[in-house]
Parts: sequence; C-alpha cells; structure tokens
Amino acid sequence: LWTAPRSCLLLQAELLRLDREEVHHHEEGADPGIHRLTPWGGYVFADYAFDSRYDVGASWERWQPATTAETWDQAFGLFAGLALMEETTTFRLGWEHFRPGEAGAPAVNTVTLRVLYSMGPHRAHRF
Repeated sequence: LWTAPRSCLLLQAELLRLDREEVHHHEEGADPGIHRLTPWGGYVFADYAFDSRYDVGASWERWQPATTAETWDQAFGLFAGLALMEETTTFRLGWEHFRPGEAGAPAVNTVTLRVLYSMGPHRAHRF
C-alpha cells in the first residue's frame, strides 16, 4: 500500500497446517501404533517504510510444535531499519519475544542486528 510518494506499507500473513502420520513402536512383538499429527501455525508481518531510507515494523507468530502435545508457542517482534544512500546496504535492529507453550518454560528475548549488502541489479563498473 503506497501511503505517499516515498512511503509504503507492506502486509504479509500466512497460515500453515501439517498433516502427518508417525509410527511409534511400543513393546517388542506388539503392533506399532500410528499417531496422526495435525499442528497449525501462522504469522502476521507489517513493514512500514515512512521514507525511502527508514522503516519500522512488527511481527507476530503462533504455532503448535510437531508433537502430540497440544501446546501453542508464540513470538512477537519489533524492528527498525536504515538504508544507506540506496537500498543496496541496509541495517535492521530487531527484538523478538518468544513464549513457549510448555508450562514453566522460560520466555526468551532476542536482539539482532542484520546487515545486508548487495551489488544491485546493475552491471559491474569498468575501472
């Protein structure tokens, strides 16, 4: 969504589902048991570039691990970014708060600094 000539809002969302059967071997000589796993998960992501060089955003995820437990893990994140001179070199500082669904499991906070450098779509210069 273009909100002005030099700013835009990017929205993304995805919903996923796993459908898998697993064979579990019990005692020797006994027939194996089959467990069907059908966990769900998804995310929502927003990135607002309020200038050609600056952007901020947020993300939220929620999913069930691929186990027989009926727990839900979730994560929430915020970020801010800066592009030097043009889009070929960008810096993004992000924070994410992860909360596992297991009772008594501690939450985890992560801070990351991401640096992306690319040559861009143009040909190399002749020297």
